[in-house]
Amino acid sequence: MTEKLVRAAERRVKAWQIFDTEVLGLSICIYPSGGRSFMFDYRAAGRQRRLTIGRWPEWNVTAARERAKALRRVIDSGLDPLSEREEIREAPRFPDLVDR
Repeated sequence: MTEKLVRAAERRVKAWQIFDTEVLGLSICIYPSGGRSFMFDYRAAGRQRRLTIGRWPEWNVTAARERAKALRRVIDSGLDPLSEREEIREAPRFPDLVDR
């Protein structure tokens, strides 16, 4: 995957992905609106997961690759980055404590 390829990718009726050949699981998703986002697919605890790294051009191919490599190290150590996000979302908020 290169910057030139990402820039030249045409939008279609449905969202589609171009996968990276260097980092397993890294892809760029091209949406029907023309927007593009870097995605990272992985498997944790038997579940297929998809994490959005960031939108292109704010994130370039090199930065997305580095982030995907860092995420792969976290996943290989036994952690699930998406489950950490979900735990933060489910944490009690101040209004919940007031109601309690």
